[in-house]
Amino acid sequence: MAQSIAANFWNRVTHSFGGSLEGHASTSNTAPSVGDRYAQTTQGAPVWIVENILSVTASRYPLVRLTSEKYPDLLKIVSVSTLADHDEFTRAH
Repeated sequence: MAQSIAANFWNRVTHSFGGSLEGHASTSNTAPSVGDRYAQTTQGAPVWIVENILSVTASRYPLVRLTSEKYPDLLKIVSVSTLADHDEFTRAH
């Protein structure tokens, strides 16, 4: 259920960042799924792996729990809208 809610919000949010995602890989247009990898755009930043996606009443958008690829004990929780912001995160291959 949270996965489909995340996909719905993902489509709305990514279009709010300019309406089009031209110039990005076609997978950038899809909602995050468990196991997807995202890199922060800052130099030397870690790669994060999607652990799960949760819908909570306290957040307008679903929340995504990420773990560091190099240090799995490090966690980060971000809104799905944060992952959609290509100035901060890009999908890693």
